[in-house]
Amino acid sequence: MVGAVGADPGCAVAELARLVELGGVEVAGAGIDLGDGFVSARAAGARGDRRDAVLAALRVLGIDGVERLGGRATVLVALFGPAATKPVGAAAVEAVTEGRWAALELASAASDLLGPEQLERVLSLEGLEGARSRVRPSVLADHLGRVLGSFPPRRRLDLLLDLWTQVTAHRDAARRRERTLATQARQSRVDDLSQRYTRHEDDLLLSDVRLDIGHEPSVAEAARWIPQTWHWHKYLDRALHDAIAVTALLRAATAVADHGVHEGLARCEPELTAAASLMNDWAAGHAARRVPGLTGLPARPGCLVRDLLRGRSDDLVAQRLARARDYGIVVMEAVTKLLHAVPDSVSEWDGWGLREWRAAAGYTRPPDRWEQPPLFGGDPLAGRPTDSETGRDLLWYADLADALARLHGHDAAVIDYTDTVPGVDYNPRPARPEPFIPRLDSIASAVAGAAQLVSLGASPPQLCRDWTELVNGLVGSVGISVATTGTFRVPAPLAAWDGLLVPGTKVRIDWARDPRTLADWASYMGNCIAGPHYVGDAAKGRCGLAALRDREGRVIANLEVRPVRGGWRVAELQARFNTDPEAALDKRVRHWAARIPPPAVPEPEPEPTVRAARAPSGRPTGRRPHDRVLREVGEPLILLVQDAMTAPEAVQAARTLEVLHGGLSAATALRRLGPDRITPVCRDALVGVGLARLWRATASRPLANALAALDVGHKEAELLGLLVTDAPLPGLLRTLARHPVIAPARSAELVARRIRAALGRLARDGDPALALSVTLQADTALLCALVVAVTSWGAASHTTRVTSPGRTDVPGFPGSDMNDPDGPWQRALPDARELGAEIEAFWEHVAVGGLRAHERWLGNGGWPALWARAARLRALPTASPPL
Repeated sequence: MVGAVGADPGCAVAELARLVELGGVEVAGAGIDLGDGFVSARAAGARGDRRDAVLAALRVLGIDGVERLGGRATVLVALFGPAATKPVGAAAVEAVTEGRWAALELASAASDLLGPEQLERVLSLEGLEGARSRVRPSVLADHLGRVLGSFPPRRRLDLLLDLWTQVTAHRDAARRRERTLATQARQSRVDDLSQRYTRHEDDLLLSDVRLDIGHEPSVAEAARWIPQTWHWHKYLDRALHDAIAVTALLRAATAVADHGVHEGLARCEPELTAAASLMNDWAAGHAARRVPGLTGLPARPGCLVRDLLRGRSDDLVAQRLARARDYGIVVMEAVTKLLHAVPDSVSEWDGWGLREWRAAAGYTRPPDRWEQPPLFGGDPLAGRPTDSETGRDLLWYADLADALARLHGHDAAVIDYTDTVPGVDYNPRPARPEPFIPRLDSIASAVAGAAQLVSLGASPPQLCRDWTELVNGLVGSVGISVATTGTFRVPAPLAAWDGLLVPGTKVRIDWARDPRTLADWASYMGNCIAGPHYVGDAAKGRCGLAALRDREGRVIANLEVRPVRGGWRVAELQARFNTDPEAALDKRVRHWAARIPPPAVPEPEPEPTVRAARAPSGRPTGRRPHDRVLREVGEPLILLVQDAMTAPEAVQAARTLEVLHGGLSAATALRRLGPDRITPVCRDALVGVGLARLWRATASRPLANALAALDVGHKEAELLGLLVTDAPLPGLLRTLARHPVIAPARSAELVARRIRAALGRLARDGDPALALSVTLQADTALLCALVVAVTSWGAASHTTRVTSPGRTDVPGFPGSDMNDPDGPWQRALPDARELGAEIEAFWEHVAVGGLRAHERWLGNGGWPALWARAARLRALPTASPPL
């Protein structure tokens, strides 16, 4: 603050404090007239530039306070430079008046790249109102210069406009999902509704039994009763009508969220009318009848559809639509069970009411692309005329899944075709974002991600027509491939804190071990932590780079620590977009870092050699087993191991291990890690490497393959087999194991086994990172091994039954049987044993409790969807059976 000497600054200080509280510290640098001759000022060396301060001040003062900033001309120059014109000023005033701050910030940041007419176009943009960026315009300007500086001015504007369109669409999709979910009740009643629906179906079933038998049946009579074909048709018709009713409800909820109550219901009235016509008054009364001890909600969704057609008050509509999702989940589960239970003898079923529904609702999925085989067999609808659709085609089943998916913000459900009932996932987990693809959460995030790619060596493609082509060109640049290879060696004192909480806080330390991790962080945080300076120093061990994650796993700050005499110091600690973290967190982190022990000076590791065998005096050398092993077995085994280690799968496995730890002796370094340290490394590898690649790497066993190819007798083979066991070796094998060729092969063998054991521990603990990887990457071989392991450990609260007790045939397409000697389950037993499975206990648990899978592995489509997805993946190799 600057003012006249001797003047009383009291009122000016109070006014400045008020403005800073409203707009942040940056407001002080805008040169605001504070009264009594005092003006706020920007200190030398402060972050950002004057445009950052002026924009912050404008948010607080509004257009009426421009004079306090020096007048419109002064503000115009501060925001857009000396070349700004009066039309640009008028467009800026209009943007401030209408609250279009995102457009104003982008125009100010792009003022060094665009001409006045182009700035007017940017200032007129709409669609991101209310989206306040935390990044300073000066930082955004720097990022824009890196990304767009090489393009001609007209192309720069085209790329910015396309980026604005994509960010707006991304934000609109997120808002639409929030709106549709907001129509649903916060507290789920799925369990209550499921009990209500099941009780209603049981009552109707008992009524059929009474009618057939002629009196109240005994337990034995009810058990012997077998539904006739017409019974099954009735049950299928009722399930179809419930699915149609809840589909209409879900579509109405989505329409009301998009267009409001009256217009939304008007758009859905034909569908609601068609769905209501499928339930008569008796069925509606019976479903709405209260049952003591159960929820008062109607058993069937058709009752709610009928209510919507009778009254259109906002409160009634909100109440009826609030349970659409709950009814959808209940009906989807009930219909799925029924379709799996229908016997093959029920070969014909048209689906009463389906044609009327199609006449009113039409199709959301093209029938000429529906490849699901009909229930009970036949040609898919895709190969038949559309008007030949029947209930057996199950396209209505997909309609229900799609309606649920749209309520959850997806375009459609994921459908897996099978030979019986299609697997559906109406709320699929989003795929993990690629590390180098800039996020579209905001303009600042997208531009920061693209600037990060440029800093990694990527060259902007000059012929790109839109933002997507620009990003694809940056990602495909050769420079990135060079800049993101290699790994970091995290010093032991830092690695000891990996995954732990900073003392006195609730944030967890996550050390970066490769450049790709830094690129992922940089894309989200909008900083330059993946730049060449940081990557180079981290690769040389000159610094440690980390993410501080909150309870939900979100990165809230990036940390750089560097070694100093006697310990470590915090070189940088920045929150998202290089803003300052909370003061309390900053203090705690610096206090913690200062007390980390200094890195140990590494000692060179002696290279093992084969010593010449000497016999004690008076004893012939040829009689010693030690000498005979070295002479007769050593040389052939070394040659076989050399060939095995140069095989493509072994070379690829070694590269994967380097990603896990880094350096040419990655296997040796990983071998030295105990179970408590290798498990976190494996968990991190699920993100950086991927489960499929990690499993493939651990299936490479060069030493076991060499031993299997060695032509020796049974006793010698049994003795040499100890080389691949994770246990101390007898003296006569130690020299052989230390040979420069055999030692790395044995390390790779033992590390592969330990990694698989670590994966087993993650599976036992229900690790969420492993669960996501299993859902997206596991093929049938890996999935079978994991399921066998989980089942062998006994039933737990977090597992779900896949088969009935004692059954060996496993549901899903393609079919499989656990007793099939050539099937995936038998082939997976050796791999499951390496995960920690107890094979004998596995068969006992299958007999008592059935096959079980972890509930986190199963999406909304359940086991059939997971199995079908795994079957489509390329088969991964399995480990060689232990010798």
